[in-house]
Amino acid sequence: MIGRATTPDRRDEIGAESDEDAITGTERVLHVGRDRPIRISAGHRILHHDGKCSRPHGHNYEVAVTVAGELTEEGWVADKGDITDVIDEWDHMFLLERGDPLVEAFEAAGDDDGMIVLEHPPTAEVMSVILERKLEAALPENVTEIAVQVNETSELCGGSRF
Repeated sequence: MIGRATTPDRRDEIGAESDEDAITGTERVLHVGRDRPIRISAGHRILHHDGKCSRPHGHNYEVAVTVAGELTEEGWVADKGDITDVIDEWDHMFLLERGDPLVEAFEAAGDDDGMIVLEHPPTAEVMSVILERKLEAALPENVTEIAVQVNETSELCGGSRF
């Protein structure tokens, strides 16, 4: 929250360009997908799970991202398009863990461009960590914190606290 300055020389005009009135560099938070989630459809399986999740299946994932950082001269913390571009890379893909025999099956079928091979099981929790790291690499240096929540179903979501 911004409080009003009490010094008598404060300029009240909008857009004043003194250090006191600068907006660039102010810490802010951007929520993308909080009220209207970013939706991606993707398949996966949890190879070493003892239940149904070991079978190939898919979800309509809902992803929400929160980033914090300093406002740029453009007036934002990050460009929403840069965030959704990273997440959209997984839309209509099949997420597999390295070592899963399905990786070879996808390659043999010529569908290797339709899968993403991860170093860990493709759970919602792991997906949130990987998306955070991908966003960290893609977003500008003014972004200081990133949190991703991945909802696999209305009952199951994984993500970081922020």
